[in-house]
Amino acid sequence: MARDWVEVLEGRGLASLASALQQWLPTRRWFRGKARTIESVGIFEHISVPTEGEKTFLLLFRVNYIEGDSEMYVLPIACAFGRRAESIAGKWPQLIVAQVALKRSRKIGLLYDAIVSREFCHALLTLMAQRHKIEGHRGELEPESTGVLQRIRREQGLEIKPKVSKAEQSNSSIIYDSSVILKFFRRIEPGVNPELEIERFLSARNFSHSPRLAGALEYHDDGDRASTLAVLTSFIPGCHDAWEDTLQALNRFYQQVGRLPGKLRLAPPVSQAGSALLSRGPLPQPPRDLIGSYLQDAKTLGRRTASLHLALASDPSDPAFRAEPWNPAAQQSMFESLRDLTRHDLQLLRQRGPTLSPDSQALAQRVMALEPLILRRFEKIIQQPIAAERIRTHGDFHLGQVLHHGSDFLIIDFEGEPAISLEERRSKQSALRDVAGMIYSFFYAANAALQKLPRTQFSRVRSEIQADWARYWSVRVGAAFLRTYLETAGTAPFLPTGELAMKIMLDVELLRKAIYELGYELNNRPDWINVSFRVLLDLLDSENPL
Repeated sequence: MARDWVEVLEGRGLASLASALQQWLPTRRWFRGKARTIESVGIFEHISVPTEGEKTFLLLFRVNYIEGDSEMYVLPIACAFGRRAESIAGKWPQLIVAQVALKRSRKIGLLYDAIVSREFCHALLTLMAQRHKIEGHRGELEPESTGVLQRIRREQGLEIKPKVSKAEQSNSSIIYDSSVILKFFRRIEPGVNPELEIERFLSARNFSHSPRLAGALEYHDDGDRASTLAVLTSFIPGCHDAWEDTLQALNRFYQQVGRLPGKLRLAPPVSQAGSALLSRGPLPQPPRDLIGSYLQDAKTLGRRTASLHLALASDPSDPAFRAEPWNPAAQQSMFESLRDLTRHDLQLLRQRGPTLSPDSQALAQRVMALEPLILRRFEKIIQQPIAAERIRTHGDFHLGQVLHHGSDFLIIDFEGEPAISLEERRSKQSALRDVAGMIYSFFYAANAALQKLPRTQFSRVRSEIQADWARYWSVRVGAAFLRTYLETAGTAPFLPTGELAMKIMLDVELLRKAIYELGYELNNRPDWINVSFRVLLDLLDSENPL
């Protein structure tokens, strides 16, 4: 650039910036198009964000692909020079988009993702608290705040220290001094994000098992279509990640199994696994001794899940949340969606197969050979009427979406599955979609923890027996979760009537989750693909049907 780095936002500079983004985007976890070939990047909006220090802009741009629909993303950018540039290069090298050379001053700067800029983080909080709109070139930023943020403003002021999460996620998170947490969305679509919509709904009804909504930031284009850029919620200190707590519980479980006498260690009682999930009988004492207090955690989580669904189905006057009955058209639409998902993800597996390890390729071959069986299982959804209602659900329910708070749980992250469209994420589904998501997460955790065991653990046990113990823990914990969920939900109209209908829907939703996660891992975490393979094969095991 000639004089100022902001020249990248005009003329030839804009084309250079678009080219740099095209190279940088595939390195980001939140970028969804890693499996596709980018044709071009088109920046259509940049909005100056009022900061006290370096200039910062919000970029809105469209990523066009060789095949398929384009996607829209948002990126905060700033440029650092001198010591600030050295700090960015040392702490956040992955956030450097490009180098900028200023000809007149001969300065060299780094154009970077400003999500780690303290000034930018403060500006977002101030915008929401003051509800100050900012005009762009083709639209405007429109913030909002609730009593939660206004109370913090009165009691603490807005100079709250921000801390950006270093975790690689589908979005970015900023924690403001243990008071509020902001989720900054990267991929955006016209329409209200389910995260904002559901948080508004639950907060208005004082639902006590999720954080309260504190604020939001939306972009309104020149056609007045709103896209959600960020959601701010209350931060609850003292919480633990339920996923990490589960892995620790599993590690203790496998240690206890490893200390069992030889015959017991080699023969986990998996013969009853097939009917355990929907069985009404008591759990035998030995597994309760091995699994320990985690069974109680699973029951509590079942109660909280049912409480969420009862709350989401509680307002017949709100069209976005009013329950709707299943009908043949809705069942057919669901089947077609399941069929398309299966064909798409298994085709992706065929394409990626040669890049996988030999062990993974062997598992992939087994999975691909089962495509006819998967489709037959999905066809059950259209073979008989479903006597139940469809409701709004969490949409991406798993152990990573709940926080352990004392002996209880908080439910977070209502955005829905990141790989599907906003319209589908906002649609009404079977409540068992969330139930299946959590049960799948138990299976996934059991296999993930097994993968992390030291080599000395189970050293004398065949891998098949290890898999049996993983399945055993998953089914027993899943059964405790499901039973308590059903007891709490009672006769709620969103549950299918009859054990057969319940089993069919749960089976379909479990398989759907497994297929979805297979595609997600191929696109985002191929190193974990074997865990997805093992869980999917468990679900398709004809000898131990779930």
